[in-house]
Amino acid sequence: MFAMIRLLTLIVCALILVAAVGCSNRMSTSTLIEKSHFAFWSGQWEKAQTGYAELVQRFPENWIYQYKLGTAALNEGDLSTARRALEIAETLQPQDEQTALNLAETMYRQDDRSGLFTFLRDRAESTQHSRDWLTLARYSLDLDDPDMARLAIEEALVLQTTESPEPYVVAAELAERLGDIDGALRSLKIAWTLDPENPKVQAMIRGLGEVPGPTMLDATGMGG
Repeated sequence: MFAMIRLLTLIVCALILVAAVGCSNRMSTSTLIEKSHFAFWSGQWEKAQTGYAELVQRFPENWIYQYKLGTAALNEGDLSTARRALEIAETLQPQDEQTALNLAETMYRQDDRSGLFTFLRDRAESTQHSRDWLTLARYSLDLDDPDMARLAIEEALVLQTTESPEPYVVAAELAERLGDIDGALRSLKIAWTLDPENPKVQAMIRGLGEVPGPTMLDATGMGG
């Protein structure tokens, strides 16, 4: 009987020792957060993905951990992990613009055209922000959908509350894609008046054979 009790005691002690070793190997949350943040900040995407994968296991409701896991996975080319994490992050924090942009890029790289357009259009209609319509317009141009691009640009121009030249730059890109050089120049002239020092606007104007400056504007101010 004594031998049996001793054997059971040894077994229990061994189990406790194994459990203790396992717990000691489990990184503390504060250390894991610090290491994951540093890896993310320094662009060590594989380490960041591993760290944030562990963090989202511990704290699945933390949208920042989900966002950073998705972003690290996107940079690693692990698109399925990226999409899953970014969709969770976007659901938890739909106001965050960068999360939406990274999710859109993931869908684009997955060649999920339908999912991408549905997501971006639903978001733009929900937020009613010019920048979200412009994001839809740019992806529409990349995916050779000029009708969707035109619609998105028109919405962006209606909703624009700043003097940013960006909607007119995208409009010029669409017009040039369609062979409407005069239309592209008209949009670029407006963009130039809003931001004369913008290097992209200047380069696009030069690319269409004009010299950026007041002399390119005719008597009406915006003639082509």
